Amino acid sequence: MSQAKLILSQSPPPWVPLRFFVTAPLFALAAAILTLWSDPITFASRWSMPLLAITHLLVIGFMAMIMTGALIQVVSVLLGGTIRDLKIKSSGLHICLTLGTISMAAGFMSGDPWFMRSAVLLLGLAFILFAWIMFSGISSSTARSDSGIGIGLALIALMITVLLGLWLASGYAWESIDLARSFTDTHLTWGLLGWVGILMITVAYVVVPMFQLTPPYPGKITPWLAPVLLLALVIWSSQLVISEPALSRFGGIMAAATMLLFSGVTLWLQHNRKKKQPDSVVWFWRVGIISITAAVCLWLFPQAGTYILQTSEWQLLLGTTVILGFAISIINGMLYKIIPFLIWLHLSIRVTELKLSRRLIPNIKTMIPDTSIRPQFWLHLLSLLLFLASVSWPDLFLTPAALLFAISNILLLRNIILALQLYSRTEAEIILAGSDN
Repeated sequence: MSQAKLILSQSPPPWVPLRFFVTAPLFALAAAILTLWSDPITFASRWSMPLLAITHLLVIGFMAMIMTGALIQVVSVLLGGTIRDLKIKSSGLHICLTLGTISMAAGFMSGDPWFMRSAVLLLGLAFILFAWIMFSGISSSTARSDSGIGIGLALIALMITVLLGLWLASGYAWESIDLARSFTDTHLTWGLLGWVGILMITVAYVVVPMFQLTPPYPGKITPWLAPVLLLALVIWSSQLVISEPALSRFGGIMAAATMLLFSGVTLWLQHNRKKKQPDSVVWFWRVGIISITAAVCLWLFPQAGTYILQTSEWQLLLGTTVILGFAISIINGMLYKIIPFLIWLHLSIRVTELKLSRRLIPNIKTMIPDTSIRPQFWLHLLSLLLFLASVSWPDLFLTPAALLFAISNILLLRNIILALQLYSRTEAEIILAGSDN
């Protein structure tokens, strides 16, 4: 997709999405510190309180934080949606999402129901605000595209995930509500394959060709990948209301086939990209695509996995592969393209307003150079491999994995802050040059 197809005049103020991007690495760092602080034996079960706290620091504090910030930008510039009172709504969303994530992690770690009650209320309000922002933007959109449909379907999956999650959290918060742990797998699957999977597919249609200089995704698959994945998850979830294992299995196979097709096409496009030089962002995506392919195979053949590993180890391996390997890898790759693009966009708007030369804007490749991205990529990859190994040998590998993950996210935060400092300096120079004219 070319820049001509973007509605740049609809872009929100830069700090609307950027505040989400700056906050997210802090939650990933908190998850790493909590991992270091916890006894490795607590990671033997998916139901351990530290592991639940760490998981939600990553999936809400890191992943959802970045995805919400990015979607506010995407709905504005890709779909041309007009969102009223965006500054106030996005500030409220950011505050509720931040405090709600902290409260949930504190609730899991302390066992204090008041923390969990606060989390239910704050996160519930956060996602209501987010849905309000998104649906108002989509409904006012001046463009209709496969991306717009995909975003809408991802939001449906998110709402299902949130409702199930709030129900589960309420079981920890109020004694009068039964803790429905039987819905945990449904909550996870709708969150990771539904919300994250559909959104990654949808965003990839734009960012992979635009930022990685690949051919566009084939028009024969882009209209139906996201709808088929959502339908597959609905069929898979039929197990909750009817006892038809074969039907649920069919839905699972549909979902797996859809993700495998998306993965294969993405790798093929990257192989045929115009620029063949090494690019750390492309490698973030490749790690993510390879990880989701491996995760789908693990999900399709649980009997083979549990033949080699214990059931709890298989579950942890699957979760680690999807969250750290797939979602966080691709989100890292997206951030390193989205942030420089945002900086370039708003500086371009500024020089246009002041009728100055675009030569005042730094080259977009220098805003976060590959030499700064590459060390963080290797630290992320090594931490992922060590986390995978720690599923079977936590005493040996969990501590070094958490240390490397912490350093990786410190570097991510540093790279973001340096880019924002460059933006502030350049904007000040542009304003000064404009005042001299």
